[in-house]
Amino acid sequence: MTGHIDELVARGEIGGRTVRILETGEVDCHTYPVAPLADGAVRVRSARTAISPGTELTYVGRSATNPYLHRRWDSDLRLFVDGTPSVAYPIVFGYRAAGVVVESRSDRVREGTRLFGKWRHTEFTALAAADAEAQFLPTELSFDDGVDLAQMLPIALNAVAFAEGRHAGGPAVVFGCGPIGLLVGQVAKATGATAVYAVDRLPARLQIAGSVGLEPVAAEGDVAARLKEDLGAEAVAVAFECTGSVAALADAVRVVRRRGTVVAVGFYQGDAAGLRLGEEFHHNGVEIRSGQIGNLHPRFDPQALRARSVELARSGRVVLGGLPRYELAVEEASAGFAALQRPAEVLQVVFRYG
Repeated sequence: MTGHIDELVARGEIGGRTVRILETGEVDCHTYPVAPLADGAVRVRSARTAISPGTELTYVGRSATNPYLHRRWDSDLRLFVDGTPSVAYPIVFGYRAAGVVVESRSDRVREGTRLFGKWRHTEFTALAAADAEAQFLPTELSFDDGVDLAQMLPIALNAVAFAEGRHAGGPAVVFGCGPIGLLVGQVAKATGATAVYAVDRLPARLQIAGSVGLEPVAAEGDVAARLKEDLGAEAVAVAFECTGSVAALADAVRVVRRRGTVVAVGFYQGDAAGLRLGEEFHHNGVEIRSGQIGNLHPRFDPQALRARSVELARSGRVVLGGLPRYELAVEEASAGFAALQRPAEVLQVVFRYG
């Protein structure tokens, strides 16, 4: 197969499909030229890629909110500063993918090997052989499992690590039953929580939470007061906020016990109006910790986090590919992003590259 693909690339007869986010607010499927493969590398053809419904949507629309579009990230100071924005359109993004090696220039990785990884919404991706070896998809896991194994399960494991084990032996609360919240809840339960209460405003998502062993709680009225009245004021040591909503973060601060911990997992946009830091945060001495995946918990390096993710996925203690997903051909990328505006119907969107 290697020689055949090389010939097609050399003649310019093979192109790949990718998803682009445009400055107009639109999303399209674009064809790009496939470059020749370097020695020691492999070419992967995507079978599935999935949209990250949190991060990717912050780049979409005329009023896109992602801070990289509006300010410059100074990597030395680790500050957003005024200046030319760090990211410009068109944007090719994504970090949830799985596929098959279709060309190899390494004797370490054979054609036909299934991989998972953090590559973009692109049909063809080149990887160093060492990177490919580190991302073999176990035979018992599906491509849809692999899509979630690439980044979503590591996000959840990293977030739960920031609870420092304080969730073990008692109940925990997760705000948000999107893909991340559902995985964080499952990981918290798999690592010692006696029960995980999953809060969401959408009945369909609460039903999914119940199907994976979480305790669904409707986001109606004063959720924090209701849970404390039911469980006790000192019952909840840790809450995980997984929506990126400031209102949910405020509820998470209110639901934990005195000197409790809130792990902020969501990607918050703009300011924090409504977060009343002079109330429970101040009077209960609550700790808020960022569980963002770009800042790994000290117990992990990327290799250890990947290995732990694979181990947990293979154990069957978390549902990955079995979570509902709306599947479309990559040519229908625009419709896929639009579908995420219907959260009562669509949990997540996957592109196929048939």
